[in-house]
Order: sequence, then structure tokens, then C-alpha cells
Amino acid sequence: MEAIKIYRGRFKDQNLISSHFSESVLVKCPSCQNRAEVKTNKKTFQTVFHCPTCCHHYATNNTVLDMSLKVYCNSCAHRISIHMPNVTSKKQAILVRCPDCGDTQSYQPTYTQHLRLLRTAQATDPFLGLELWYNAPYKDHTLWAYNYQHLEYLEQYIEAKLRERNNRRYTTMVEKLPQFIKSAKNREALLKVIQKLKHK
Repeated sequence: MEAIKIYRGRFKDQNLISSHFSESVLVKCPSCQNRAEVKTNKKTFQTVFHCPTCCHHYATNNTVLDMSLKVYCNSCAHRISIHMPNVTSKKQAILVRCPDCGDTQSYQPTYTQHLRLLRTAQATDPFLGLELWYNAPYKDHTLWAYNYQHLEYLEQYIEAKLRERNNRRYTTMVEKLPQFIKSAKNREALLKVIQKLKHK
């Protein structure tokens, strides 16, 4: 008779989001196909790629500027509101035509900096778009993780029979997980996939 596997019985959401694991992302080196790392400083917006096997190394700045302008027209006091994401450079002033009176005036916009995220396939890192080291097919899906800690967090969630939410004001990572990960019928198979990835 096959032994019954005992899972950790309880998982309490730690209210983490995917970006919590993204400062150090393990990827497949595009040069030698071995394990490499993408490290991102979320204060300086600097992203560094390094492969310890072939010494492939480079750095890039991932700063994105968003421009905003909220003023009242100097001629008719009509409220003007402009938001432009992903601008390439800062300008001291911009010319804006009032949509109400048609007068064109020069106004000083404000800029906010944030980290640029790529909208690429799920099993890639969000900064350079490289294939994740921890990714494996499962039926018609892909199970992936940014790093070992991310993989362990997924493992804890998958193997728990009791999954508890925590007080939060936003949608957490585990709440956004696809249904194939949440489904209890896939538990055993997914845990086997994770074990293979952990020994990769």
C-alpha cells in the first residue's frame, strides 16, 4: 500500500506581491544557457546582468519618466490635466493649448520616476525579458518562479490544504495565481515539478 503523503496543513498569505521576489531573478544566460542572475536596485533603477559561467555581464538603467500637468488656464481658468507615461526626457516647460478658450501658454510639468517593467511572456524576467531559470511545463501551462525563495513560497502555498487570507488592502500574489496552481487535484503533480526545479 502506497504511503500517504502528509502536507503542511496551513498557509497564511504573507501579503506578498510578485515584485517582492524580483530584486534578484535567476535566468538562463543567453550566451551559454547556464544559470545567471538579473539584479535590480529599486532605489537607483539600475539593472545588472551577470553570468558566473561565461562572465557575460552588463548593466542598464531602467528608469521610466511619467509627466503630469495639473493647472488652470492663465486666460480663462479652465482646468487643464495632462498625464503622459513613459516620456524619454524632462522639459522645463511645455506649450499647451487650452481646450476651452484655445489660448496657448507655457506651463511647467512635474515628473515622477519609476522602474520600467517589460510586458513579456510570464516565464521571463520583468526587466530584461530573459528566460527564467526556474520554469517548467505543466500540461498546457508553465510553472515559473523568479528565484529559489519564490519557488519555496509557491511550494508552501500548493502543498497546504488550508489556505488563509490575511488583512490586506490590495490583491496579493497568491490571489492572482492561475487556477491550475490553485486546484487541489494538481497538488501532487505540481509538487513533483517543484522538486525537480529545486534540484536544477
